[in-house]
Amino acid sequence: MALWRGSAYAGFLALAVGCVLLLEPQLPGSALRSLWSSLQLAPAPPGPGSPEGRLAAAWDALIVRPARRWRRVAVGVNACVDVVLSGVKLLEALGLSPGNGKDHTILHSRNDLEEAFIHFMGKGVAAERFFSDKEAFHDIAQIASELPGAQHYVGGNAALIGQKFAANSDLKVFPAVTSLGLNEQELLFLSQAASGPHSSLSSWNGVPDVGMVSDILFWILKEHGRSKSRASDLTRIHFHTLVYHILATVDGHWANQLAAVAAGARVAGTQACATETIDASRVSLRAPREFMTSHSEAGSRIVIDPSRPVAEWHREGVSFHFTPVLVCKDPVRTVGLGDAISAEGLFYSEARPHY
Repeated sequence: MALWRGSAYAGFLALAVGCVLLLEPQLPGSALRSLWSSLQLAPAPPGPGSPEGRLAAAWDALIVRPARRWRRVAVGVNACVDVVLSGVKLLEALGLSPGNGKDHTILHSRNDLEEAFIHFMGKGVAAERFFSDKEAFHDIAQIASELPGAQHYVGGNAALIGQKFAANSDLKVFPAVTSLGLNEQELLFLSQAASGPHSSLSSWNGVPDVGMVSDILFWILKEHGRSKSRASDLTRIHFHTLVYHILATVDGHWANQLAAVAAGARVAGTQACATETIDASRVSLRAPREFMTSHSEAGSRIVIDPSRPVAEWHREGVSFHFTPVLVCKDPVRTVGLGDAISAEGLFYSEARPHY
């Protein structure tokens, strides 16, 4: 039906232009071009048949609750107030004008803040930096908090993850760590600090390479994860970057990984767009369609099909589950997104008891 409808529209369009040429043969070319542009069909918005629509539908089919539900969840104790506002408006309110971007490991002044903001905004990535001057920091925070349009939310990893689980679990604090949630900066920092794989990289060049990320995740779990000879309980890492997620787990300790990684990616799209479900017209699929699973050894090449969006591979007792993210085109709220991703993925994970 859609094919016939498109053909009918095209035929009507040709007939209309032909009639104009017959009746007004001297019509200027610019007028004809304007007429043609106004009559052209607009591209159809993404729908259920688009890659985004098919991927969202596949997620909905994959995401199922784990067989063993969480009864108690322990998170760390930290909380703050997040102030959400336009970074450009804050710089203007601070009397700063756009200049050259530059990364600073520690911020000492307003100018350092401006340079770091421009540096990371140009790369399209988030960043966290320590501000050394207490008084200057409080002045900036006060100005930001009082700007028109500034919004205030509960912040802090523990508070946000606790909110996610509060309706389903009792909250109890203990020191054992079985699972980590990391973004691309945190993952690379960790490898650099301990001379791990690809630690010679100063920063990621655009989208983090899947094979490199996989190598670092494998190294963390093999060298610092749970084993008979090591006092560590770490068996799970949920890596998230803007366009894809990877869930890496030590075999035998976790189940329901397909649902977990899909749920974490799905909430990235819904929370950023402030929608209850994925709206295919408001998101875009930007993840690499094919990639190598490793660069430290002979990895395999994987091609992603939106109808089967979770790819799985294994390496020496570690399982990897990859899924693209449907990136919100016009995000409404990104603050706390990483914590929401980690919490959602963990909620759909099933921990297997080991006695």
